Amino acid sequence: MTQAKALLLDAMGTLIGLRQSVGTLYSAAAADYGLDLEAEALDRAFAQAYSQAPPLAFPGVAPAHLEQAERSWWQQRIEATFKAVGVKQLPIGLAGELFDRFAQPEPWAVYAEVPDALERWRQSGLALMVVSNFDRRLHGLLERLGLRDAVDGVLVSSEAGAAKPDPALLEAALGQVPCSAEQALLIGDSGADEQAAAAAGMRCLRLQRPSGLLVP
Repeated sequence: MTQAKALLLDAMGTLIGLRQSVGTLYSAAAADYGLDLEAEALDRAFAQAYSQAPPLAFPGVAPAHLEQAERSWWQQRIEATFKAVGVKQLPIGLAGELFDRFAQPEPWAVYAEVPDALERWRQSGLALMVVSNFDRRLHGLLERLGLRDAVDGVLVSSEAGAAKPDPALLEAALGQVPCSAEQALLIGDSGADEQAAAAAGMRCLRLQRPSGLLVP
């Protein structure tokens, strides 16, 4: 077996996770707009809306228009979530507030073992690259959660124009490391991670976290 030279690391559910469920956070935000909604119902609705969504990737979109594309993508997911629990018209400003809220570090937590693991891997000479199906908010999140300086780079699907299970996202990351697929290992927590790694000719270590919260 080829010795690994680089680790590609998923973010949500692998390095960081939410302190509360999506539905809990959505319910709290909605209460400020006079909506009384059950967190559990919002959790189920969000899971369905997220699972049916197109990839969080925008090939061909110019960098100047990328934030607009990201916000529009999430607005559609948020609208679908609230519509499923009976809110026909989303209050003006709620979707934008939720988008901005999840850009802040407060809803998030770093898994306890992650900082030490990143330090050990870096000291062993491994290149570390975060590769996530997410948008550009992740850059600031990792910075404010104290993880950005512990890795060599961060690549998100919205910028790369491809999202796992499409192997193109991993292939783009390998080009930045750089190393071959045989010299890299992907660590993630989902079937999309496994599928992308297999398609890219890369090994994958899939984590089994106690709680696999979806991330808005």
